[in-house]
Amino acid sequence: MSTTRTDTRRADKRKAASPRRTAARPPTGPARASARSRAAAAARSRAPRIPFVLLVLCLLGGALVGLLVLRGVIAQEAFAISNLQTENRELSYDEQRLRGSVAHLETSGRISDEAEALGMEQGDAPLFIDPGSGRVTGGAQDAADGGSED
Repeated sequence: MSTTRTDTRRADKRKAASPRRTAARPPTGPARASARSRAAAAARSRAPRIPFVLLVLCLLGGALVGLLVLRGVIAQEAFAISNLQTENRELSYDEQRLRGSVAHLETSGRISDEAEALGMEQGDAPLFIDPGSGRVTGGAQDAADGGSED
């Protein structure tokens, strides 16, 4: 008795790898309606995802653009603040210089020297009129006497 061995594993693999193809018939009747309802349900479940994804992408893009604009505005404002601080410092230095100049110009020694240079002379002692008696008091004579005349 001679027996031939056949490898059944290969045959199983072939059958599993290439199943028989049968002509697919389009469903008719109730099966066709259920196939349509399944396709519509699948389309309805996928349709809301696209607008949601687009909405999220638009929001992220808008946030990115907003951040870029905000960063640009902040940088511009920081530059303006820096310029204003520099200008403020320079004006403060000018104010201090002008205050020193005014303090020098207000000294009495400088004023008297400038008045003499213009030809002005020191005034005499002032004279006073007594309204009750009509006497004139003061001047160089009263200053020498001590200013006590009766």
